[in-house]
Amino acid sequence: MKKKIFTTLALILVLVSGGIFVYNKRTKPNFGPKTTKLYQRGFRLLEEQIGTYIKEHYKGIEKIEFSPIYVTGDDGASMLNAYVRPTIYDKYGNKATLGTQIENYAPNSFGIVTDLIVDFDWDGNEVIELFDSDDERIDVSNAKKLPKEAKLRDAESIDINIELLLKDGQLKEVVKDEKGSTEAEILYNVELRKGDAELEKEKRKI
Repeated sequence: MKKKIFTTLALILVLVSGGIFVYNKRTKPNFGPKTTKLYQRGFRLLEEQIGTYIKEHYKGIEKIEFSPIYVTGDDGASMLNAYVRPTIYDKYGNKATLGTQIENYAPNSFGIVTDLIVDFDWDGNEVIELFDSDDERIDVSNAKKLPKEAKLRDAESIDINIELLLKDGQLKEVVKDEKGSTEAEILYNVELRKGDAELEKEKRKI
């Protein structure tokens, strides 16, 4: 009897372990620990840059929440495309995600090349660069928090995206104002996820 119970438990353990392995293989990028850390550090600073700009330049915001870091075209061999999307919650309980299509217009997501550079130098050290409001590169490789010089004074793409979300009725009374939303909460997310945000959204509908 004990042998039968042991065999059953062992089988369950194998099935669970196999399920976890398959899930991670399908949903997690094929990165080593060093590359994973690089992406997570870089995107954490990018999220702080975006979140801080929205919080400090718009009033009527309750919360800003970031999506996982979506990594596309993962072959495990090089720096690949990756992006993140912020969702804004207004004071009325509405929420809207920047970077998603609004009617026939598809705003940019925030990620590699256009907003963030991540790489390793010849000595294997992390290289992380953000872009300022003048599209100049700012080296933040050694930063634990967003440096003052990397804060955005203006961000036209974000402004246009929020304006379109307001016109589309997804947000209400979110207004550009230098007083900002001082009490707004920013929820960062450095989970790496293999695949595309739109495909994930479609899967949830099925």
